[in-house]
Amino acid sequence: MKFWRIKLLTTLLFFGFVSIFVYSSCEKNPCNNVTCFNGGSCNMGTCRCPVGWEGPQCSIKSVDRFLGGYVGTTICNAGARVIDSAWITGDIKHINFAYVKVKSMNRELHGYVDVNASTYSIIVTNDTGTNYLKVYSVTLQSNRTLSINSYENDSHIVGDTIINKCNFLGTKYN
Repeated sequence: MKFWRIKLLTTLLFFGFVSIFVYSSCEKNPCNNVTCFNGGSCNMGTCRCPVGWEGPQCSIKSVDRFLGGYVGTTICNAGARVIDSAWITGDIKHINFAYVKVKSMNRELHGYVDVNASTYSIIVTNDTGTNYLKVYSVTLQSNRTLSINSYENDSHIVGDTIINKCNFLGTKYN
């Protein structure tokens, strides 16, 4: 009787260890407890967000970090600093587009938000024509400092082709 007890106990312990080993060695799906919103998809436990969305669950509009007013200064053509302001509003028709208005530039720019690992930018289409180019660069640093640069040139003009170069640098106030 003792022999059967030891054999039964040994068999139960063997199957117990094998069951624990098999159960713990099974791969678990890292996306089981991950929820991605707004068309995002899970990949290896992390949400991959579609254009216009960001955050751990794709629940934050990329454009939202830009929205608001900024106060700062503008320098044009290496002249004097002028106290200036800028406003950024969202485009209700396109989720990842925004309107940028700088008081001194007297023009409303329209562009899409480009987000990568290190930079937040609004890409504005260049103004181009025959021998004419106007380029805009809009970037946001640390979610507070807005930099807007415009560069305009005309190759019809002999010599220095820069017509106008302006830089706005401002801080978010709301």
